[in-house]
Amino acid sequence: MNLDVLTLQAAASLVIVVSTVMFLLDTLMSQDSPPGRLWAGAYLSGTLSAVCYLAWMLLPDAWMAVALGNGAFVAATGFIWLGCVSYNRHAMRAPAVVMAVTVFIVISAALIAGPEGGEWAGAVPYFLGNALFAIAGAVETRRAAIGRRWSSGGLTLVLSVEAVWFLARSVVFVTVGPDSDLFRTVFDTRVSALLTMTLVIAAVIVTSALRANESALRGLPDIRRLSVDRDGVLLRESFEAALAITCARAERAGEGVCVIGIRIDDLRRVVTAFGPDEGEGIARELWASVRRHAPTMALVGEMDATGLNVAFTTTPTTDVRRAARVLHARVIADLAGVGASVVPVVGVGMALSDEHGHDAAVLSERADAAAAQAALTGDQPFGLTGH
Repeated sequence: MNLDVLTLQAAASLVIVVSTVMFLLDTLMSQDSPPGRLWAGAYLSGTLSAVCYLAWMLLPDAWMAVALGNGAFVAATGFIWLGCVSYNRHAMRAPAVVMAVTVFIVISAALIAGPEGGEWAGAVPYFLGNALFAIAGAVETRRAAIGRRWSSGGLTLVLSVEAVWFLARSVVFVTVGPDSDLFRTVFDTRVSALLTMTLVIAAVIVTSALRANESALRGLPDIRRLSVDRDGVLLRESFEAALAITCARAERAGEGVCVIGIRIDDLRRVVTAFGPDEGEGIARELWASVRRHAPTMALVGEMDATGLNVAFTTTPTTDVRRAARVLHARVIADLAGVGASVVPVVGVGMALSDEHGHDAAVLSERADAAAAQAALTGDQPFGLTGH
């Protein structure tokens, strides 16, 4: 069965529109977080691009629709990237400027080509713009908070496929042209429509799952609902929200903030070697032990399945290295008492506001990264080496 370009484009448009409607309805009902709103912008941009391409196919004289469609499609990929940047709590201004400039260039290239450019007006900037944001998005999905979510692997795959597709498409377009058999067979609009349908469905599923995790604190703008487990450990989003408030208050009061990261390096190998029950027992004891031995008024929050952060305010007389050393020793003792076949390597890392400022996200990320490095190398921040 052969499907013409118009039929496939209409089918792709239907998939995009339905996906957008579902995502937007969930956004409206859930009072969504910034990453969710940016991803909603991606699907809206995708809908606009689909409408523009259909308009050009039905009304060939409306050649400007190609320029708007190209720009909207690139913006859709850019919004996916921006959503990942926002998820990781990274600065948004520079990425937003890069996206705006790129979209402007893509639209301008198609407009300069004019009606003579046809369906391939401004094609190379369009291809490269999509590839650029797909690569940036794929890299961002492997970093920081979003990289620790297992579901982000799906988004990495989607963006990687898109990046490879558009890079290859641009190379073939430039070298042999759009009328070549290779381009028509592998990179034509028909193939693009089928690929778009597949990737959009996958992206909606993945971003919906990521948004559900990221938005655990949704509610009224001035109200935060903190989530804590039975051991008194704050879930990641709750910990980050509470730490941000603590850092702001400490900065105004002229106090310091210390974040201690605790991470075990080889839990997955323990699970593989001795079974999931033993791995779960170690993880449960780690959670309970850190909460038990952390300073009484400290915030204790999870980073992921193998790491926690402990945050507390400090004064010039606070011995943070001693606090880290004592916490490390007691956690090791508790894990040794579980009776597991092996005691995993426990790494401790520290981040101080005196060195990194009162930015909660920076302190949390630096402490967690230092703990991961300590678990890997055995070098602890208080001058000792080993377990």
